[in-house]
Amino acid sequence: MSEHPPEFGPDRLPAVSGSSRVDAATMWLTCTKPGAVTRISVAGEIDMSNAHLLVEFVESLAHPPPVTVEVDLSEVTFFCAHGITALLRARRLLADRGGRLTLRDPAPIVRRVLDITDAQIELEIVPASSRPGAAGTSVGATAVRAAVGGGGSVRARRVAPCGGGT
Repeated sequence: MSEHPPEFGPDRLPAVSGSSRVDAATMWLTCTKPGAVTRISVAGEIDMSNAHLLVEFVESLAHPPPVTVEVDLSEVTFFCAHGITALLRARRLLADRGGRLTLRDPAPIVRRVLDITDAQIELEIVPASSRPGAAGTSVGATAVRAAVGGGGSVRARRVAPCGGGT
């Protein structure tokens, strides 16, 4: 056992060894508005600890008039069934409010999981070749930190939330 107690704080978590480890962000969400479409770019992992945050983020943008939200998945490094569920929930949430969800340029891991599960049948995928040239206007960014804490509880928080909702 270490002579020094483990560090705790906003960026440290207890490790099994009794020391602490860095609470690194596992998913980043960036929001831009290139014209009539709101684009959420996702980087990193979409897993059971953070997939619900993507749905909450989409919900914060879903306000009248009906919106189109495009989710850029080109920088996703891990994707599982929780990611599929999040995308389907976000699609349904927007459709119920007269909006639309599209997926742009899914990373190979995302495409593979969608293909294996046939989830791409329910989701509209826009090819990267149709990407508009303008980068858009940034309306904010969110770094999402999610970590499994002691006892299997999930601890997550948003840093610098993206504006865009009313």
